[in-house]
Amino acid sequence: MAAPDLTAPHAAGAPGAAALDRVRWTLVLRTALGALFVSVFFENLVKGLYTPRGYAGLIRGYANNPHAAAPGFWRHGVMPFIADHASFFAPAQAAFELALGVALLLGLATGIVALLAAGHLTILWFSELGIFWVWELLGLIIVAAVVGLSTLPYLLDRGRPAGGRLLGPSLFADMPLPGRLAVAVAVGVGLAAAILLSRTGGAAHHGTLAAVSGAVVALLIAGLALLDRRRPAPGP
Repeated sequence: MAAPDLTAPHAAGAPGAAALDRVRWTLVLRTALGALFVSVFFENLVKGLYTPRGYAGLIRGYANNPHAAAPGFWRHGVMPFIADHASFFAPAQAAFELALGVALLLGLATGIVALLAAGHLTILWFSELGIFWVWELLGLIIVAAVVGLSTLPYLLDRGRPAGGRLLGPSLFADMPLPGRLAVAVAVGVGLAAAILLSRTGGAAHHGTLAAVSGAVVALLIAGLALLDRRRPAPGP
């Protein structure tokens, strides 16, 4: 018996809702989550937080913060160990976060990748307890978990070809290619504008960060638009 596909659209109850009902909103959240990881990767890169020195300083800053509420074994055991071995953990985390972003944007093995993202965000949230607003990462954890759990049945459904399960369902459905590429450009420009407006990365880097993050995300969504043409057509 095939597992239910929770990402599939349902029949519209009213004609005016048909367009919205055709959108696979779980996959939209997946794409947004991927854009977040890619842009944060470049932000950390320009800030030097993936260098051993910058990474160790960040971890120790969390561990020694007077407002930190993480349990003692984590603050005084796990976090110092990670900081002391920053030459390994810094590039490992950089590669892992970039891989998460790319896989989520392209929609590859979404069920597993999104759950890995939720686990990664949970570790970060645990490390930041008491320092930042509790919902700052908790909301993202919930989004990642929902995306992962709702797409996992599709990935594990042995009634589908292995390649189709890995690629997952189509986001763009029957949208023509020019429309898909227009969405890619719009998302890239929107992300760049948001980074510029918020001055993310600081005064010295926010322009570069906006251009690079926006361009990379736009290119990945354009890749998604092309990859979607190899995905199974959406069901009724």
